[in-house]
Amino acid sequence: MFIFKQKTLKAQLPKNMTDIHSHLLPGVDDGIRTMEDSVAALEYLHEIGVKRICLTPHIMEDLPNNTPENLQARFQELKATASVRPELNLAAEYMLDAAFKEKLNDELLTMPEKHVLVETSASTPPPGLADILYDLALSGYIPVIAHPERYNYMQPKEYGKMKEKEYKLQLNLFSLTGYYGLMPQKKAVDLLKNGLYDFVGTDIHQLKVFQRALENLSLSSSQMQEIERLSSNNEALFA
Repeated sequence: MFIFKQKTLKAQLPKNMTDIHSHLLPGVDDGIRTMEDSVAALEYLHEIGVKRICLTPHIMEDLPNNTPENLQARFQELKATASVRPELNLAAEYMLDAAFKEKLNDELLTMPEKHVLVETSASTPPPGLADILYDLALSGYIPVIAHPERYNYMQPKEYGKMKEKEYKLQLNLFSLTGYYGLMPQKKAVDLLKNGLYDFVGTDIHQLKVFQRALENLSLSSSQMQEIERLSSNNEALFA
């Protein structure tokens, strides 16, 4: 069993956090289903001091209706409905599947400065992953690899190669609690210790699950310092 060697302390979200990875746009993916639940989640996050949330619904072959146009329409509906909420921005989490290359012909939903959140299957990489990321960067985007600690096939040298190419790595905060399992937890701890992450997100899907995970969040003092650094990077994206 993996055990933290450092003393851990009860942690909270960074003050005035900008969350760059969330699934709170209702009824579009495996995240929150209803507008009512989305509004409740946004009100709660506002209460605990979250300053800004980037909504990043999945865009993938299995969700053909998740076009930028449809997601923008749903986003405007959410903004009009939620009277109390953090500042909201719309991007997307793109699955690097067989259909992704076609999407490069159109404008992608991104964070500022064309930072684009991307993911793969947890177990196997897509064919030609290095080429896909290269083409994405060649098109003027900055790839942000969502929760790299969750990819079983990725080894330390692969993370290093991504950093050499100036791709960005985004930590799922609750990977540090073991929420996704012991192996992602160990990898997250190692990547954080070695300063390889650039950003941090919650990857929130459901409010109650998020609240339970937050209750279990315990970090060492050095980990807390690193999370604050990543949070500052999040904020700088939207400055």
